[in-house]
Amino acid sequence: MATIADVARAAGVSIATVSRVLSPGPVPHPVRADTADRVRAAARELNFIPSPLARGLAARRSGLIGLIVPDLADPHYPQVAIGVEDRARSAELAVLICNTLGEIDRLTEYLQLLQARRVDAVVLSGATSLSGAELMTLQHCQVPVVLIGRPAIHVEWPQVSIDNRHGARLATRHLLQIGRDRIAHLAGPPSQTTMADRARGYTEEMASRTTDVVESNGTPEDGYALLRERFERNPLPDAVFAATDRLAVAALAVAADRHLHVPDDVAIVGFDDIQLATQLRPSLSSVSQPAYELGTVAVDVAQRLAAGEAVQPKVLLPRLVERQSTLGPGGRYT
Repeated sequence: MATIADVARAAGVSIATVSRVLSPGPVPHPVRADTADRVRAAARELNFIPSPLARGLAARRSGLIGLIVPDLADPHYPQVAIGVEDRARSAELAVLICNTLGEIDRLTEYLQLLQARRVDAVVLSGATSLSGAELMTLQHCQVPVVLIGRPAIHVEWPQVSIDNRHGARLATRHLLQIGRDRIAHLAGPPSQTTMADRARGYTEEMASRTTDVVESNGTPEDGYALLRERFERNPLPDAVFAATDRLAVAALAVAADRHLHVPDDVAIVGFDDIQLATQLRPSLSSVSQPAYELGTVAVDVAQRLAAGEAVQPKVLLPRLVERQSTLGPGGRYT
């Protein structure tokens, strides 16, 4: 492979001039137009490709972004990761993905690893469930940090999140509009701001109506057990707003096991709009949060932070996708 020295010899210039033309740093150095054209022509002739590492050293950056997620088995996080990777790739950045499995020791180890690799910034997804101890660990990070989600404790790091209250109100309002008035909310753990905000949005939209919150630990197994128990007591809910699509799948299972027709006997809405939602039968109505966009916006924020710019929190709006679990096969409520 051709080297930068080969290009310099072919163009009749110094190595520094080639670097200034092909790998400009943050502070531009003027090079005459005819000289720059000669350098580029020589690079093309020799099929010279500037080293990303060299560019990073010149700009005092590594060209790496660290992405930390709590659980890649959750369908939400792979979509975030794809958004991060796509935007990073378009910016000629590479991504190091770390899966903590919700363990603080793993978080600590990965933060140390990413700093040792001199990443330009760290994007941490799932920030809504961070504990005080985990936030304390983050405070020792020496590189810019961008959070996806809003922690329960106020922090200074830039955040990219969605309006979970708004999404929950959309789901609850939809169920009310199709004539349901005994709406149960299959909730997740209130210690997570995401789950707390969705429960709050449900309660706000119910207004003066009777609320019915079934609080789970967020797993489908726990959601199924608790909701099945709720359906053994009268009055039976005629609708369920589940805080996640995983919990909505549990709600569909409860309905099937009790021989209830969805949506005639009980309408069900989830939250997240995972890819599986369209393949279920009935297909699942769900609040679609822009997981992919969360990833792309987080990289944009990370790049601005790495460049020393000030940034503001970004809040994205979800939307409701209506399917068979609240509407009949013909697109109408049955």
